[in-house]
Amino acid sequence: MPRKHLSGVDRRDQMVEQAIELFAQKGFALTTRELARELHITQPLLYRYFPSKQELIEQVYERVFLSRWNPLWEVWLADRSRPFRDRLVQYFVDYTQAILTSEWVRIFLYAGLQDPSLNQRYLQMLHERIFRILSQELHYDLGREQALTSDQAMLENEAWWGLHSSFFYMGVRKWVYQLEVPDELDAVIAYRVDAFLDGLR
Repeated sequence: MPRKHLSGVDRRDQMVEQAIELFAQKGFALTTRELARELHITQPLLYRYFPSKQELIEQVYERVFLSRWNPLWEVWLADRSRPFRDRLVQYFVDYTQAILTSEWVRIFLYAGLQDPSLNQRYLQMLHERIFRILSQELHYDLGREQALTSDQAMLENEAWWGLHSSFFYMGVRKWVYQLEVPDELDAVIAYRVDAFLDGLR
C-alpha cells in the first residue's frame, strides 16, 4: 500500500504527537539524533519542522498542558450563585479529567527533573489564575474580612498546594508506581473537598 502523503501541517502535527508519546516514555534527555531515530525520520527532516529541540518541546508543552487548560475553571470558581463547596468539586472533577493521563503525569515529572522551567511556568499560571480565586472565595465563604498576616497567607497557600497536588499524586501512583487508584474519582474528590473545608471552619 502506498504511503499516505501528508501536508506539512499534518506532518508537523504527527511529529508532535509522536514526541509526546516518546517524551512520556523516555523524558527530555534524548539528543536530536536519537529523537529522529525514535520518530523514524531523518535528522534533517526533524530540523526542517523544528529548528531546535527546544521548539519541539515547546510544542509538546502547548499540546499537553496549555491546550487542556479550561478557561471555564475560573468562571466556575468565581460564581457566587452556587455554594463554594460545589464549585470546588466541579473544578476538581474537570481538572482531574484534564490532567490525569499517562502522558500528562509522566511528562510533567520528567520536565521537573530535566527542564523545570516548564513546570514553573505551568505552576505559576495555576497559582495566579486559580489559587488567587480559591483564596478569595474561601474568605468570602467563611465571612472573613480581615486581611491575613504573611504567615497566615503562607499557611493557607500551602494548604491549597496540598489539596491540589493530592489529585496529581493519584496519577503518580497509577502511571509511575503502577498502583491501583479508583476508577471513579468524583466521590474521592467530594470527600477530600469536604474534609478540607471542614478543617478550615
